[in-house]
Amino acid sequence: MKKLINTMALLTITSNFATAGHHIKPIEPTTTMHKKEVVVVDNNVKYNGFYLGGGLTYLLLNDAVELRGVGLTFIGGYYLNQYLGFEARYTTTIDRVDIDTGAHVHSKDIDMTNLGLYIKPMYNLTTGFSFYGLAGYGQAKADNLEEDGFQWGLGAKYELSNGVGLFFDYMNLYDGDNFDGTEIDNTFYNTTSFGALYTF
Repeated sequence: MKKLINTMALLTITSNFATAGHHIKPIEPTTTMHKKEVVVVDNNVKYNGFYLGGGLTYLLLNDAVELRGVGLTFIGGYYLNQYLGFEARYTTTIDRVDIDTGAHVHSKDIDMTNLGLYIKPMYNLTTGFSFYGLAGYGQAKADNLEEDGFQWGLGAKYELSNGVGLFFDYMNLYDGDNFDGTEIDNTFYNTTSFGALYTF
């Protein structure tokens, strides 16, 4: 009888240990998934090829007197990719130039022009919107004065669709002393342009 009781007690203890394990849930390992950044490319934006364009330009030369004119800029270039291009520009006045002597302002029929070749690095801020720089060699003229040398500029471009884009930029054509031997210090010659481009 005593042996039977001991056997039943042992079975009861064993059963309790067996059922206790059913309440334990296994711990599953956790993993962190990192999302990969996706760059969206708009098929309507053209990142390479030849392009042509033009714009309205304001020209300013501060020399012995200040010359101010309104003109047109004609542009032709080639995009190697979305980061680099090459560009040629020609700018000329289309109306009489204002001459400010400090004492008074009068207008005169003279030409203010510039012809230059530039390398064009670009940075795409978002799809279709980019900032760019221009650096190269050009010839700036104002009436019978002219200077050849290094020129640079900064601008922004926004692509609309199907190769059509808008641009706005500033060009420094000359910044120094003695523009074409005028013996005037701190002479600067610059342009500000707004226009459109078409990439083929």
